[in-house]
Amino acid sequence: MGSTVVAEVVVDAEALAKLEGAAGWPVVDVRGPAERSRVPIPDGHDLGPELDEVTGRVLVIASDDEIAQETARAVEARLRTVEAFAVKGGIDTLRVIRPDLLPNVGSGAMPGTYTIPTDTCQPGPALHTFSDQKK
Repeated sequence: MGSTVVAEVVVDAEALAKLEGAAGWPVVDVRGPAERSRVPIPDGHDLGPELDEVTGRVLVIASDDEIAQETARAVEARLRTVEAFAVKGGIDTLRVIRPDLLPNVGSGAMPGTYTIPTDTCQPGPALHTFSDQKK
């Protein structure tokens, strides 16, 4: 343990854009279970055994910037072949950095119009249509 592990922090999308290939880096997701189920990260890794297969540079996403930083340090200490970057700003920054993973979903509100059918197997009028347009 002669070398000191220093995980870098990604301040914003502009800082990350300076790092070549960052848009394709794997993501280590250490958010809580509720947040992970609400906004899942496709192909996101947790700290389990499958993380041992990862090499190169990774992004670390957490609910808190300090947790992301500490986790990035722990990942680097555990996996000598990994360089971890803590994402400052959590899921909101990740949306900007990796739009391929998390397209910007806006406010998270329901779409402008949503229809509830009466029965998908039978013809007939819709049970109800919600709309944010004024009639």
